[in-house]
Amino acid sequence: MTKNNAIGSILVLASIALAFWEVGTKLVTDWGRDENYSHGFLMVPIAAYVIWRQRTALASIPVRPSAAGLAVIAVSLLTLGAGRLGAELFLTRMALIGTLAGSVVFLWGFSHLRALTFVFLLLLLAIPIPAIIFNQITFPLQLLASRFGEASISACQIPVLREGNVIILANTTLEVAEACSGIRSLVSLLALAAIWGYLSASPTWLRWLLAFASVPIAIFANGIRVAGTGIAAHFLGVEASQGFFHTFSGWLVFIVAGALLLAVHRAVLWIRPGAAERAGGTSAGAEAPAAPLAPGAEPSTRFLARALVAAACIAAAAGGLRLIARTEVTLLREPLSGFPFTIGKWSGRDTARLSQEVLDVLRVDEYLSRTYAAPSEPVVGLYVGYYASQRQGQTMHSPMNCMPGSGWEPTRRGRVTLELVGVAGEPPQVVDLNRVLVQKGLDRMLVVYWYQAHGRIVASEYWGKIYTVMDAIRLNRSDGTMVRLIVPVDGSSGGGEADAERAALEFARALLPALDRHLPR
Repeated sequence: MTKNNAIGSILVLASIALAFWEVGTKLVTDWGRDENYSHGFLMVPIAAYVIWRQRTALASIPVRPSAAGLAVIAVSLLTLGAGRLGAELFLTRMALIGTLAGSVVFLWGFSHLRALTFVFLLLLLAIPIPAIIFNQITFPLQLLASRFGEASISACQIPVLREGNVIILANTTLEVAEACSGIRSLVSLLALAAIWGYLSASPTWLRWLLAFASVPIAIFANGIRVAGTGIAAHFLGVEASQGFFHTFSGWLVFIVAGALLLAVHRAVLWIRPGAAERAGGTSAGAEAPAAPLAPGAEPSTRFLARALVAAACIAAAAGGLRLIARTEVTLLREPLSGFPFTIGKWSGRDTARLSQEVLDVLRVDEYLSRTYAAPSEPVVGLYVGYYASQRQGQTMHSPMNCMPGSGWEPTRRGRVTLELVGVAGEPPQVVDLNRVLVQKGLDRMLVVYWYQAHGRIVASEYWGKIYTVMDAIRLNRSDGTMVRLIVPVDGSSGGGEADAERAALEFARALLPALDRHLPR
């Protein structure tokens, strides 16, 4: 690499560091705080090592820079701005990957980007997926691990009862919490599969096979861990499911999962001998013989000029973002603690406060939990969770993520329409609400819930997030509320499903005007 090339590369990297400094520091903080992504600390050094091993091969690739790279940089910087202003960490982190990829294309060309595909894959594995998607993955994994654990414990002739992700034994109760869902080992094992497939010079098809195999292996290993914890707790007491033993079992199971993954790799090579040799014969990334500079390569002065253009664009975007950065201001009307106990014909009373463990998961700023009753009507359970800001990754949890963990299985899902009376001569407003029938044993409940922000009511969690980003850009606000109603069905205090739906909609119609006086507009 010539002096001008080195200077140009350093300038581009420095401008990227300037533009994405806060994004990077927040990402590193999340790696240290969230054990699901602690492997991120390894991904960057490994990616740098892969680049170093490929340095001779990269130098032999003809340099054909493309202006399309500058377009990718521009789109990535716009994404960074949208993510910073629109309260979405995932967008800002993907903007970092996009800016790096665009810089490679603009300075060297698409051939270099293809050669660095594995490097960018490693970087993508280090980025936490959005919480709205993470929750959709985690809770099913919790239930799957719980079912596997229940079946395994029962096969050992140990009395066991499962309610959702709670396993009840004779002497203790075990909860398969989010940390025990297996998502941590799944993500880490997927990263291990990618690294091993690369370093072992496996063909592309085998690398994909290892990646897909990591999913059932991680699920199986985590199920064994849950079952083993339950069996140990039955014979040795509750201490076997806590503290050192619980942590050690996690490490032990991951080692077993890693061994199973390597066993799959060896089994495939045994069935198809010579696959590694056909893939390249040597370790991936080994240095190739140096090739002469391609005829189309440009002088280093041109490279430096392109680097200055890219660095100037990135640095200008970084300065612009700092100028338009605003502190989020949320104007509260009245605290939820002052919400009326009487709504129309309904009279309410507070329920038990949520535990700190639950609040740590919800990350809610204010909440309201009450039951409301009216003559000849089923009891309605009301929960309102208010988030003053969602800029730091807080997101509203869908009841369909939380309730199955408590043993309530959804049996029917859909939407229901609610017509609201217009105000001051305005036409009636029609909104869609989520409607879910859940069951635990012989008990059934109707759950109606929606997301509300700035006078807008939506049923879709994804549309709610899109509106949050748009409002954060337009209004510099990312506050929002999730409202949930629960009505018993066929219980001692409830009627049939039709009566439960009618009561829920009637209560919602009376609730919304009162709620509107408390929530920010």
